[in-house]
Amino acid sequence: MAIALAIFSLIIVLLSAYGVFQPSVLTSFVRRFMAGFGLWVAVVARLILALLLWFSAPFSHTPLTFQVLAILALVAAIALPIIGGQRILKLLDWVASWQQLAIRLWCLLGVGFGGFLLWSISPIWAAA
Repeated sequence: MAIALAIFSLIIVLLSAYGVFQPSVLTSFVRRFMAGFGLWVAVVARLILALLLWFSAPFSHTPLTFQVLAILALVAAIALPIIGGQRILKLLDWVASWQQLAIRLWCLLGVGFGGFLLWSISPIWAAA
């Protein structure tokens, strides 16, 4: 589980870092992705993240934080289809209209989040 979470975390870091350097390219990619069946891919990704966080929690530096994040990821997975694809696309259009610096700052949060996950499970996947 920890290795899978490490891979997932690395993907979060890489995508977020790409957004720091190319925010307009990332926002247009996400918009195109979400226009298709990307909403369901996002739901599945959040469900996978929730499961990885929940089952990796006992082995991490921050088990309670992992459990809280797992619950938040589950809530986000449930909320996405309720919100609906059209509203998500409108939200993405709104984000795309932000200044590049604001998008970069949000992407830096993603880098930090992925980095936190990697740090928190580091003794697990380094030993595996």
